[in-house]
Amino acid sequence: MLTASKRTIRLNPSQARTLIGIAEKRGLTEYAMLQRIIEAGFLAVLHGTDKEADTREIAIEVGAISERLIEVERVLDRALFTACAAYAYARHSALGTKKPDEVIAADAKAAFERQRSLAMEIEP
Repeated sequence: MLTASKRTIRLNPSQARTLIGIAEKRGLTEYAMLQRIIEAGFLAVLHGTDKEADTREIAIEVGAISERLIEVERVLDRALFTACAAYAYARHSALGTKKPDEVIAADAKAAFERQRSLAMEIEP
C-alpha cells in the first residue's frame, strides 16, 4: 500500500478565500478541496491544459497593467500641469506682472500642452 507524504503549503489571502468559497459551494472541507485542486493541477501540468490557463492569466495581468498605466498617465499629467501652473504663477510674480488669474492659467495650460507634446515626440 502506498503512503501519502506530507507537505506544507502557504496560500496568499486571496487564494485562501477562494479555496474556502469553492469548498463551501461544493460541501467539502478546505483540506478535501485543496487535495482536489492539487490533483487537478497535476493533471493540468501533465496533460498541458495549464498552458491555456497561463495564457488567460497573462491576458488578465496585461489588462491590469494597462489599467495601472492609464492611472499613472493621469497622475503624471496632473503633476506636469501642477508644475506648469507653479512655474507660470512664479514667473508672473517674479516679473511683477499684474495679470489676472485667467491669463496666468492660460499660460500654464499652454506650457502644459507644449511639454506634453514634447514628451509625446520622444522616441525610444
